[in-house]
Amino acid sequence: MSEQATSLISKELISNFLTIVRSQVTDLHGSSWENIEIALNDRMTKIIKRNKARIIDAPSKRWLLLASMILAFYKELIVIIKDEHTVFTLLRDTMAAPLKEGITTYIADRFGIAQDAPGEAFDRIAQNFKTRGEERFGQAYTYVQEVQDERRSFVSVQKCLINDFFRANQMSELALIFCAMDDVWADELSKPQYGVRFERPTTLARGDDMCRFQFSKTTVE
Repeated sequence: MSEQATSLISKELISNFLTIVRSQVTDLHGSSWENIEIALNDRMTKIIKRNKARIIDAPSKRWLLLASMILAFYKELIVIIKDEHTVFTLLRDTMAAPLKEGITTYIADRFGIAQDAPGEAFDRIAQNFKTRGEERFGQAYTYVQEVQDERRSFVSVQKCLINDFFRANQMSELALIFCAMDDVWADELSKPQYGVRFERPTTLARGDDMCRFQFSKTTVE
């Protein structure tokens, strides 16, 4: 990945994300969005350069760019807003907004769940969660099928690029912004028409040994 390509991708990511953030932050305390965008691009480029060894395939490049963007935004916004919880919440909600708007498209792509057959949700999850996860997230993640039967599909993620990245950059708590994306689709799947119960009792981001994604079928044949 050339530095020129990295810079172009960084600018695109920052610009799209910045559009959403700008609508929510009104007091810049003397700064300007132009200066903030320049600083963000510079910081993000440096973060990517420091962590480029984590890029081992196309998915890891994408996730590294997203993680670098979040870290860069946090570092810049905390200087302006000066409140960790506020900045964390702002970034989490900004990340979640597009996913919430397109949640049915997302679960179709991620799990293979069709809206005209929601009752097949568990079967589609059992079939696709691990395989599509490996395709979507790449070799920097390790998926292990722990349980697979007619009513349960338990998959553990034992290695996660996002968790590794933020821990290496001394900001482990920011990995929870990405964990919150799972909460969006979990809320959708909690609707009764899907007949699925989802639990995630442990996560790497919270210091556990792995992320446990546990899907159970709740409908009666």
